[in-house]
Amino acid sequence: MDFIFFVIPAFNYHYYAEGPGVHSFMAMYFLSSFFNQFGPNSVTFIAAAEVFPTPVRATAHGFSAACGKLGALTAAVLYAYIDVPMRFLVVPWFGLAGALITLVFMPDTTGLDLKEQERRWAFIRSGREHEYHGIAIHSKHLSMWENWRGVGKYYDADADYKQRVEEMRADWEAAMARRAAEKEGHDHDDEDDWSSEVSSFFERTKTNNGKEGGSVMSPYKASEQAPVIDEKSKEL
Repeated sequence: MDFIFFVIPAFNYHYYAEGPGVHSFMAMYFLSSFFNQFGPNSVTFIAAAEVFPTPVRATAHGFSAACGKLGALTAAVLYAYIDVPMRFLVVPWFGLAGALITLVFMPDTTGLDLKEQERRWAFIRSGREHEYHGIAIHSKHLSMWENWRGVGKYYDADADYKQRVEEMRADWEAAMARRAAEKEGHDHDDEDDWSSEVSSFFERTKTNNGKEGGSVMSPYKASEQAPVIDEKSKEL
């Protein structure tokens, strides 16, 4: 809408700004300001808080804001060399380019649990992007660019369910190991975040499924251990 409200007076500026179309010009100008605040200005803050992973969210958000300020600086410098009618001819195309870039590269996080998105980023950061099969790569949540790249082909609800169970099993085993270590050190905390049903399920299936010591590592733990592994490989 901003593009339309700027383009219309751009090709007949004097009629809208000085002639009988001045009231239409004022209406289009105020409406363009409304849609600018209603859309791009509010979405930039919401989107940055959702699409970037937590470990780099502040940095990425700041970088995005800096790019926006750079655009504002460019416009301020450019305006010193062109007159007002030319501004209405130049500015709308930058807005249209921004809208197209957003449409192509912006994922749709509507209805998506941010924890699930963090889970996907954990796989990506640990170098296991293709092993993630969760809802975050469903076609409805991916950007056009990601859909064109075929990212959504890895979505598999059944595989994701099994994967989540194994991740939970790995977290449970790590918690049990810490608990055992605390008992040996006589520093046991009676509080347990795991329900008796979950613990009994993993106890039953640990031996039956041959999972003793062979659980799938949680992507969060994998991303945490990756730097340690890299350091050890350098030493070798």
